[in-house]
Amino acid sequence: MAPAAAGRNIQEEQVLQAVVLADSGQDYELPITQTVPKVLVPLVNTPLLDYTLDWLERCGVDEVIVYCRAQPHAEQIRQHCHGFEMRRRKKSPQISVVASEDCHSMGDAMRDLYSKSRLKDNFILIYGDVVSNIDLKELMAKHKERRATDKSAIMSCVYMNNDFKSQEEVAMLILNATNNKLLHHMRPHSTTKLSIPTELFQGCHELKVLPAVQDPGIAICSEVVSSLFSDNFDYGTRDSLLRGVIEQEELLGYSIFCDILEAGYAARASSLTLYEEVSSEVVRRLAYPMVPEHSLTSHRIRYNFDSFTSNYWEPSAKFHKSSCGTGVVVGAGSEVNMTALLRNTVVGDHCSIHDNVTADSAFIMNNVTVKSGCSIKQCFLSDNVVLEENVKLSPGCILGAGVVLGPDITVPAATCLMASPPPDDFDDNASNQAPDPLVCGTKGHAFVYHREEEDDEEEKQAQIWGRKNISDEEEEEEMDDDEEDEDEDSDEGMSDAVYMKDEDEQREYEFKREMIESLNNALREKSAAENVVLEINASRHAYNMSMEDVLSTVTRGIIQVGEEKAGADVNAECLWRGIRIAIDTFQDVLRNYVRQTRDQIIVLNALEHLLVDSEKYISVIQKILYELNQTHEILDDEVILHWCKRGGANTPAFPKLQKAIARFIEWLEEEDDSDDEDDDSD
Repeated sequence: MAPAAAGRNIQEEQVLQAVVLADSGQDYELPITQTVPKVLVPLVNTPLLDYTLDWLERCGVDEVIVYCRAQPHAEQIRQHCHGFEMRRRKKSPQISVVASEDCHSMGDAMRDLYSKSRLKDNFILIYGDVVSNIDLKELMAKHKERRATDKSAIMSCVYMNNDFKSQEEVAMLILNATNNKLLHHMRPHSTTKLSIPTELFQGCHELKVLPAVQDPGIAICSEVVSSLFSDNFDYGTRDSLLRGVIEQEELLGYSIFCDILEAGYAARASSLTLYEEVSSEVVRRLAYPMVPEHSLTSHRIRYNFDSFTSNYWEPSAKFHKSSCGTGVVVGAGSEVNMTALLRNTVVGDHCSIHDNVTADSAFIMNNVTVKSGCSIKQCFLSDNVVLEENVKLSPGCILGAGVVLGPDITVPAATCLMASPPPDDFDDNASNQAPDPLVCGTKGHAFVYHREEEDDEEEKQAQIWGRKNISDEEEEEEMDDDEEDEDEDSDEGMSDAVYMKDEDEQREYEFKREMIESLNNALREKSAAENVVLEINASRHAYNMSMEDVLSTVTRGIIQVGEEKAGADVNAECLWRGIRIAIDTFQDVLRNYVRQTRDQIIVLNALEHLLVDSEKYISVIQKILYELNQTHEILDDEVILHWCKRGGANTPAFPKLQKAIARFIEWLEEEDDSDDEDDDSD
């Protein structure tokens, strides 16, 4: 071979290629994606696709193929990718957008790219809604090394074995323990049941069972993968490919391996439930170096950042810090009235939030106006939405671009609204209908979008996202109404309906009951802290609880088992003696879960909620704080002072708590002032 030709082959071999699926067949609701494709929906005021492209650039990817449907948003995606390349100039990978009329799945995309000979021998296959900071070059090198020793290895799938909340995008894996070869793959319907095919034990001496790992949709593939999709038209998804290769291993001679990562961050915002979760994790800086204040567009610092509250704001934004709780992001040119109250909310650019507005877990895009007295909880507001006075949006509402609502209306939970009538293939006059004032208010302009019946999965996800934060009272009212419709005369049936818990409530109740039982047993048997932590983590995975729920339950559980040790009908001195023994016993357990400022706030809030349940803890709360702060150094002085000044968890019990710990707070402030004076003298 001539030297020049050899050089070209080496250069081609070193090109790192990635395929990004912009249309995965799992879109958000139509009101959101009517005017913007899913991959360009902002997540913490940055388009989803920018997270993916920035990550690929950081990993040294040379060529990116963004694959999407030709209609309706291919041109938007193409222009956005061109702008990304122009802003990054020489640093950016070469980005090409491939659009197809017939792209409905991963299989369609792979078959099309294979027919066009666009794929190299080894390539990265991901979705356009993934947010990650893991090292792809290292994974590619590992994949090539594996293929060099085992030619049957055609794909390496990446999974995350770390903290996750949602049951979506979770896989159950059974691997060969010696080399991580995939032997069995399924999507678990329940985390408490596990089915292992007995034939797996015949061909493998040792199995590794992973009952629940997070699947971020990342795979390192050889060219054989695209040819398999091309040869098998029933392979529509990656799951169908995995199943087919495993079932036909003897016939095909191919194997799939897994890389299970314990560190790093990788997650998909594939549904609105996961969008909410990933947004929260980006705000909490879990995807570092992709953090909100760092612009993925210009690589410049765009936001100010308060580490105590995890709040971010653009310097041109106008708002008072007292109007923001924790986890709030305010974009450029936006104004938030000082009497408004925002928590865990992202506000886009050039928005106007008027007086006495409350927003909790809301996603507010650009140029949105929310007028006086409005209430928003776990809702998505697209660009140019206007809420007139006193509009209440129940959990799960989705408002498309340009929707106007109000004044003085309440929108039911999980309602989807659009600014124009939804398309109707059977009604030519649908576009001429007028908005219903009962739906949108006298000044409003909106139309209800009804989810299609055949789209069961999307509807299911939307209902989960829309329903999970409805208050207990609303749920009981709904159950009462349902029971009355079925049998008004059945007192027994009514009783069952009123006291019936939904699945989430029942799961939380069982988790808390099991946690208290575990802590009681550990206190009685003097179990080692690491064993207690293992038992807690096992319960967390079994019941699919978030780390925040775990920490809150552990905190309250430690105090409650201490109370039980003290016995019933005891005075404050005996109560404190029992609680102090429990804190001393479980200090390392609690310390295991308290790793950052936000975790300390969760502990303090949990203690405050104990006082809501019972005032008997008032007499010992100051001693509890002193023990956690001074004796065991689990809570920092600055965090306690900051938490107290901000009004704690804003429960009715806080005024009494504040009075009970006044001397301790005063002492902390004096210590803080003394430290400042010492620093000045130095």
